[in-house]
Amino acid sequence: MDINKLQRFNSTYDGDYPFLKELGATWAATRPLEGLRILHNIPLTRETMLKLEPLYLAGADVTVTHLDLPGLKPKQECVELLCDAGADVEIDHSRIRGEYDIGLDCCAQIPSMDNVTVRRGYVELTQSGTPVYSQLDTSLPVYSLDVSKLKCLEGMFGTGEACVRAVKQFIEPALNGRKFIVFGYGKVGRGITRYLSHEGAEITVVDANETYLDHAVAAGHAAIKNTDTRSVLDAINASFAVITATGHPGLIGEMFSPSDIRNDVHLINMGADDEYGDAFPATRVVANKAPLNFMLDAPTIMFFIDPIFMAHNRCCEHILNGGASGFSALPAALDMPVVEAWSRRYAIDISDIFY
Repeated sequence: MDINKLQRFNSTYDGDYPFLKELGATWAATRPLEGLRILHNIPLTRETMLKLEPLYLAGADVTVTHLDLPGLKPKQECVELLCDAGADVEIDHSRIRGEYDIGLDCCAQIPSMDNVTVRRGYVELTQSGTPVYSQLDTSLPVYSLDVSKLKCLEGMFGTGEACVRAVKQFIEPALNGRKFIVFGYGKVGRGITRYLSHEGAEITVVDANETYLDHAVAAGHAAIKNTDTRSVLDAINASFAVITATGHPGLIGEMFSPSDIRNDVHLINMGADDEYGDAFPATRVVANKAPLNFMLDAPTIMFFIDPIFMAHNRCCEHILNGGASGFSALPAALDMPVVEAWSRRYAIDISDIFY
């Protein structure tokens, strides 16, 4: 791998990423991953190239692949640059085979790769992958960034901002007074409602959790329990758009059929999985059911994901240093201290993440 080609490519990136830069400088000097085989499975975007650089500087032997989701394509200029630099790149999961020391994963796709064995541990990036890893029968250390406050910087702030940016770019630029139904009021749902509110949208939250519904009302939104399907459907058919962010595959299809919902209501998926289900054809959902922000050139602004990408990489050190057996949260040293450092650097109030 010609790291100089990657570094020249990354030097043209227009954005701030101090956490990854610091990690790269440290790892270039210490080489903590020397000779380790790492399977890297997250969406291959321009921002991902910045995340890969410290891994190569640390001496890792990285196989780069791309998240396997319908409608989600890797950034072709990134594939071409990596191939030209001599990196091991394989987009087709069925063609990946062999033993790896560590799986850096997204949506828990590595355990389902039939010809792959991971010997030392896994690190999962997302909410949708966390339930899979929490039930994985393994004594290897498995860290989940979703079980952390740090992930809120991406899940709340970053994904919320990106969702609204994508709605404005691909559907409607003026959202003031538009009615949105948001399914799910966890990290992602809260972030989406936060940024929709900034645009003047009217929001109804649907959730199974009574406490979350109370929080939604306190934030100034309407709220409906998901079991009240009649009220939920009436709200959907009076809305401009539905946005799903529950982490529950097929949820909408379990509740309603496509014919129940007016054809002019925009259906948007913001979960990593298809939250509409097989009954809803891909053409009925914006972006063919792919998470809408993944259609953007920058699915999440690097400003928000820099510390998360850094922590995803840094978990490799915790695995090598004898990480806890089985599933666990992000190590404490990579959680609140990083959140607080980010907050201090950018003078951003992070109080919204604390429930």
